[in-house]
Amino acid sequence: MKKLTGIGLGPGDPEMVTLKALKALRQADVIYYPATYSKSGSVKSYSLEILQQLDITTECRPLNIPMTDKNRDEIYRKAYQIIKESLEEGKEVAVVNEGDVLFYSTFGYLFKMAKADNMECCVISGIPAFIAAGSLGDIPLVEGNSGFNVIARPKSFAQISQMLQANPDDTLVVMKMKVLTGWYHHLKQCSRPFLYVEKAGTTDGFVTSKVEDLKDREIPYFSVIIFYT
Repeated sequence: MKKLTGIGLGPGDPEMVTLKALKALRQADVIYYPATYSKSGSVKSYSLEILQQLDITTECRPLNIPMTDKNRDEIYRKAYQIIKESLEEGKEVAVVNEGDVLFYSTFGYLFKMAKADNMECCVISGIPAFIAAGSLGDIPLVEGNSGFNVIARPKSFAQISQMLQANPDDTLVVMKMKVLTGWYHHLKQCSRPFLYVEKAGTTDGFVTSKVEDLKDREIPYFSVIIFYT
């Protein structure tokens, strides 16, 4: 079989896709991207939006991977089987996702299955959203001897508060923050400065460090908040 290549597409700006990633995308026979399907059958994919802005002619196919924890193992097994069938046909297969390919990523689950099958794999890193967010907000993420912590899908605001109190000199990044509601009220009573970024690097992107800007704002899936010192 041909090798499986996992490719990180970065936070959303097509110009932030690495040269190595672009070369691999052009050389692949087929590119699989994570997507969600609506009840009407339409496909929605943040990764596809990035791919469509790149100068590539490779065939792109969706993998139905809903943004949910329900039946996660079954969903990824089905996706992996689709990928494996293309590899068995002798195709060079690339699987992409936004951000970095092994950082809270779709490909990470598929990568484990491929390695368990002793499949030849290649990984091409991408720029994570929080790295791009720091530059968009003009803030250094870490300096000197300060620490850096990242969590995704926080269980509660209490968990976030405990982490901030336990590490007052460290930067804390919260990804996939949509799982919690009430961010405006939490930030109103939080003493730490923050930077909120959604859809980093896209034309729909939004950046703020003002609490009032989030009073009536709906938090999308592709958003990140950085608590800095």
